Amino acid sequence: MATSILEEACSIIGVSPVNVKLMRLGENAIFSVENSSLVVRIARSSAYWKDAEKEVRVARWLERCKVPAVRLYPVVEQPILVGGHPVTFWNRVADTGEKALASALGAVLRHVHNCKIDEYVRLPNLDIFGRVNARLDSATSTSTEVVDFFRFRLRELQSAYAELSFPNLPVALHGDSHVKNLICTPNNEVVLIDFEGFCIGPPEVDLARTATEYELGWHSSAEYHAFCEAYGADVRDWEGFEVLRDIDLFKMTTWLMQNVGESDRHAEEFERRLATLRCSEMALGWRPF
Repeated sequence: MATSILEEACSIIGVSPVNVKLMRLGENAIFSVENSSLVVRIARSSAYWKDAEKEVRVARWLERCKVPAVRLYPVVEQPILVGGHPVTFWNRVADTGEKALASALGAVLRHVHNCKIDEYVRLPNLDIFGRVNARLDSATSTSTEVVDFFRFRLRELQSAYAELSFPNLPVALHGDSHVKNLICTPNNEVVLIDFEGFCIGPPEVDLARTATEYELGWHSSAEYHAFCEAYGADVRDWEGFEVLRDIDLFKMTTWLMQNVGESDRHAEEFERRLATLRCSEMALGWRPF
């Protein structure tokens, strides 16, 4: 289905979809069209229209702020709606395929957080639990008992989050700040991607994701300390970090729940994460996706 939407979208903007490659399947289906140096992002449904509009505004704002980020493909009107799916078009960035350093993410986040939020970008306020309820409502491949557990845990986390007192003023947040949202180029530069989560909120929320990954063992001690040095702070020094960490773990699990039917690997990892949430004393042996 995504392929037919891609073909129709390319036809609308006058591009022939040759040498198409699926780059990522998550909240969006992301395709590269090699002959046109084009990347096409197809959202799950029309419910994501406002997010797609925001991505376009954010891309233009980041360009004004000179943040190293992916740029929009030169199409007059974006986004467009194809088959009930919002579609956006982007310039393809040369990608070495290498994993970006955590220090590079720290530097980019510092740049983004220091950018002045102008009237044109119109960022929403942070909704930290965002799409969790929608994921639970549509969890047809998950047992009722598991969904009920998630709803109970969600209420606990909502209460804990409401009690937090953040030490810093709100800034523009990326909203999904991990190293996989950086592309390493052959010129030894990094480029920020994936703007649908941009919002206004406490900087600690962006920083907590890498700190959580560090505690999962996905970054070495040296890598994490380089991240903190590049940004200029370690969010783990703040007493509220554990709440943000638990929220990240919860969201990372409910995100994966959407994809349990993709492969045995997805299903096994979901069960591993679910077991961790059920028993907080269990060693965290999560695997990244």
